[in-house]
Amino acid sequence: MAGDPAPDEVIERALVRIRRDQQARHLQRRAVQGDPAAASAVNAARFRYLDALDGAPNGLPISEVADAIGVDRPRASRLTTELVGDGLVERDTMPGDSRYALIRLTQQGKKLVDGIHETRRRNVAEALTEFTTQEAQTFAALLERFVDAWPRNPA
Repeated sequence: MAGDPAPDEVIERALVRIRRDQQARHLQRRAVQGDPAAASAVNAARFRYLDALDGAPNGLPISEVADAIGVDRPRASRLTTELVGDGLVERDTMPGDSRYALIRLTQQGKKLVDGIHETRRRNVAEALTEFTTQEAQTFAALLERFVDAWPRNPA
């Protein structure tokens, strides 16, 4: 229809709205309601750190965590020290080279990450309640395709 915004404009505005909601940490706050220890453990950088470790059951070196969350190694080291102190991650030496540490989620850290992921899934399900099953499946496939196509290399 004439005068309607182009799809790229609509999508860009939707992405901005999602990003603002994430920056406000609404989902993380909902996931830790009633748990003061968990609430103090969750800020954006700490959650990105814990989330990066979630897919690495054998752990990651600090340098890989830093790359995964977009911070420098000194910042990742400080976060590691904080999260070890909070009991959310543990540090172990890398097999074959004791100079390097592997960082893994503790059970407490895994429980926290799982709770936030579950809250996200509940929120997605709530947002999809007005969608038919076919619409939800189509949206999921198209969103995954869109994210896979998103430019990641700096120009």
